Amino acid sequence: MFKRISNLYKRPLVRDTIKTTIWSTLGKAAGFLIPFFIAAWFGVSSETDAFFFAYGLILFLSGIFAPVVESVIVPYIAEARTNNEDVGKFVGNILCVSGVGLLVLAGLFILVTKPVLSVITRFDGQTLGLVHRLLIETAPLIIFLTWTSVLAGTLNTYKRFAFPAISPAFRAAFNLTIIFVFKDAYGVHSIALGYVVGELARLLILFIVIKKLNLFKLCLSFRVGAKLGRFFKTASYRVIGMIAGSFTLIVDKVMASWLSEGNVSILHYAGRLYAIPVTIMCAGFLPVILSHWSTNYYQEVREKRLFLQEVRSTAKLALKVSSVVFVILLLLGQTIIRLAFLRGKFSPEHLPVLQWTFICYLCSLVPYVVSSVLKGYHLVLKNTALLMKLAVLSCFLNIFLNLALMPFLGIVGIAVSTSITVLVIAILLFISTRPTKTEETKLDCCS
Repeated sequence: MFKRISNLYKRPLVRDTIKTTIWSTLGKAAGFLIPFFIAAWFGVSSETDAFFFAYGLILFLSGIFAPVVESVIVPYIAEARTNNEDVGKFVGNILCVSGVGLLVLAGLFILVTKPVLSVITRFDGQTLGLVHRLLIETAPLIIFLTWTSVLAGTLNTYKRFAFPAISPAFRAAFNLTIIFVFKDAYGVHSIALGYVVGELARLLILFIVIKKLNLFKLCLSFRVGAKLGRFFKTASYRVIGMIAGSFTLIVDKVMASWLSEGNVSILHYAGRLYAIPVTIMCAGFLPVILSHWSTNYYQEVREKRLFLQEVRSTAKLALKVSSVVFVILLLLGQTIIRLAFLRGKFSPEHLPVLQWTFICYLCSLVPYVVSSVLKGYHLVLKNTALLMKLAVLSCFLNIFLNLALMPFLGIVGIAVSTSITVLVIAILLFISTRPTKTEETKLDCCS
């Protein structure tokens, strides 16, 4: 067994995945604690509902662009390095063009949000006004998160995985410090300030890292060339898919606001707790497989059949590991909930519904991890159009299931709907990555 593990660790992909997972876990550990501190310091109220709703809207926009550029940029930089192109100029163009575009988008989003929310939510006038103020305060996150993702994706392409992985720790440190210092003076507004300052600090740190490593000379400009045009075209399909995925999160919060007070906060707390195992499992290996697979496919000109073989092998490993983690967390679910939330202003009466919501979210862990591997296959091939179609399907399916389950299960029904949707998309991704009969024959011969 030891010899087998030792041989497995010698593989660059496995070794980098383990190291990056460790760095990522350390980097995000403090961030994992933020919702628990917020729960202890602020409890469950209309004010926390307002913040989490506003923050969800900001994550909706930033979540559309940030993960896209971090993943889509990897195969493009790998290809650029193969062709001896200017990587610094390409990255600088993305930063400048995206910055201007996101600034305009954020302004328009804030202008139209308040009248729309007055129609689709059931918040009272005071809470709705607080949501709008918090939206303005957290709006800079849209640009900062996208820019840090551009720099993180670039460093991952160069296999400098540790720096992007550990950087969230600095963000969380600033975040918690500012919330603690200003919570009594500014209330929930201190949370918004903490998130913005924390992300800005992370952005500056990544700029300094790139300069110190001297990987390339960053050149900021607004010149849009053919390569940048192809990048944005490929990214646009993924952006539409992310819009659909992020819209699902907004829909969940909107529907949660239809229920009694505090349900938006409970949904957020359960979702953030579920995000911990997901982040630990995916944040470490996804950047690694994208980097290694892009390098192998573009720089080493690897055949597609060999690429398929590696994807299938990685997906099987992800299935086994995530299944073990799921069983462990399922057994410890009640204990984890009590340790995480049963303190401060958090009322014990919310504990049972929070526990069931978390468990139902947890049921999507295995299909989510496996589907993340399969998405990596399509990202390397720049096949973002298919991912867009699946994301749109996921959005509509989630809405339908929410409407069907909420009358019977309440807030828990939203979590059940999410898990069913993730499972369906994972199955469709598996079907989409199955090789053709000719490729299957070649793979069997290689095996």
